[in-house]
Amino acid sequence: MKTLYQTMSDYFKNNPMDWNYYLNELELPKNINAAKNFIKDFFTYGGKSYLIYDIIQECEPLRINHTLSVFFIGLLIKNSSYHELNIIDDNQNEIFEFSYLWFLVSLFHDMGYVQEKDWTYKFEYRKKSKNFQNRMRINNHSINKFNKYHNYNTYYDLGIIYPAPCYFKTNPIMPYRIANSKNNPRPNNRIIFNNGTIITRSIYSKSTIFNYLEYCKMNEEINHYDHGIVGGLWLYDSFVKNYYLSYISLNNPRIDFNDFYIKHLHFDTNQFSIFAYLADCIISHNIWFATDNETIELYEKCGLEQLIPPHAQPIQFDNNPLLFILALADTLEPIKTCSSLDIAPIDILNNIKCNFSDGCILLLFENVAMFTKMANKLNDLDSWLAINVQIYENDNKICINF
Repeated sequence: MKTLYQTMSDYFKNNPMDWNYYLNELELPKNINAAKNFIKDFFTYGGKSYLIYDIIQECEPLRINHTLSVFFIGLLIKNSSYHELNIIDDNQNEIFEFSYLWFLVSLFHDMGYVQEKDWTYKFEYRKKSKNFQNRMRINNHSINKFNKYHNYNTYYDLGIIYPAPCYFKTNPIMPYRIANSKNNPRPNNRIIFNNGTIITRSIYSKSTIFNYLEYCKMNEEINHYDHGIVGGLWLYDSFVKNYYLSYISLNNPRIDFNDFYIKHLHFDTNQFSIFAYLADCIISHNIWFATDNETIELYEKCGLEQLIPPHAQPIQFDNNPLLFILALADTLEPIKTCSSLDIAPIDILNNIKCNFSDGCILLLFENVAMFTKMANKLNDLDSWLAINVQIYENDNKICINF
């Protein structure tokens, strides 16, 4: 049985078509600087550096190492499921491959930690939003071509201009009255996976999402912005801004705002339901259910009934595969969990032997302290993920089936 690091390395070398969506020359990172550049380069190759270049400069090394490890663990989980997990748009015109979806959702999923670590960073994000608005005003001649789409809906506290919509059915940057006029029939955007899964809306309502964000800020035991919600909000907001700025950069009002190319990269307003779904996965993977009477009482006061059983149900692979893989990979990732043990990240990955196959994950730990940390973390995982966890204390072994 190979170590987790060897398994990641082999997958990286032998399966480039599964992870390297843009087929660019990327090397498996050997240190933290290489890891940071790997993430930056991935977004740059996709014409999406706007999403990441400010935030990643503020990320601490632990988050960078954790993020890259989640990226590869998620790929191994997906590979063991034997599903392609591509998304087909509603008009059957475009396929969004898992490698595209996964790089965006996994490599961005922890970027909200910048705000969680330093609450003043929101002022930097507000400046970024203000600069975006100024650029829109300066390019007014271009805006006139598509001003019907320009619909600010700000969550000012975090500098968010475009909150992710909860329903994946309407063009989220087009005002409702325009989207549903006779000349603009309402599109039937849905998230349709090629394994048959169809998703039409976010896991939680917008009120639950923002109530949970406020709950985390006011709860004395938490007392900070939740990085998952912040990261998801930032992702969608940045996607929309990046789309506008990419169009403006063409400086050609004759080009169709709804469908254009920049250096062989396709921009299409039909992609916005995909952006909303990716943001929702990041938001939802870090929202916790009520587990005791005290929490239930507090959740009820905060308008979080969706997070109280029986309303709250474990996430199932068949119902939401990308969210399931993100939640499982983020939980299984050992570098963050074992960071207090003073073991180098590469040694953490080399102290775990693993096998991923047939919807089963087997982890064998050579370090007892690492096993204890991971076993404690995974002990109640089946309360919010539809999986079966078996912990073998005498063998320092964990087996997960999904």
